[in-house]
Amino acid sequence: MNAKRAKKLIQIARYYGEEKQVCKLIEELGEATGAASEVLMQLTFHEDGGKNTDFQTRLEHLAAELADVQIMTEQVLMLFGLEVDFKVARMKGIDKTLKQIRGED
Repeated sequence: MNAKRAKKLIQIARYYGEEKQVCKLIEELGEATGAASEVLMQLTFHEDGGKNTDFQTRLEHLAAELADVQIMTEQVLMLFGLEVDFKVARMKGIDKTLKQIRGED
């Protein structure tokens, strides 16, 4: 992340504080889950769930919700000093999945 963006995010995070930003992260995760479910419903069942929403609109909604999750995740990581732990865990997760894939082949 570039320094200008990080400065903006930490300013927001510090303004609202740890408790509010963790709560906001939970809220955004829930909204992203809902958006992902709508995409999955269309992919799996080819239904619109009565919402008359086209697939591209659902994808755009998912992208917006994931952006919100990423913004909140970055703020929470900064607030608690977890950036390095996050990067290590992310790499371990990638390596674990690749190992599983190689085992399935």
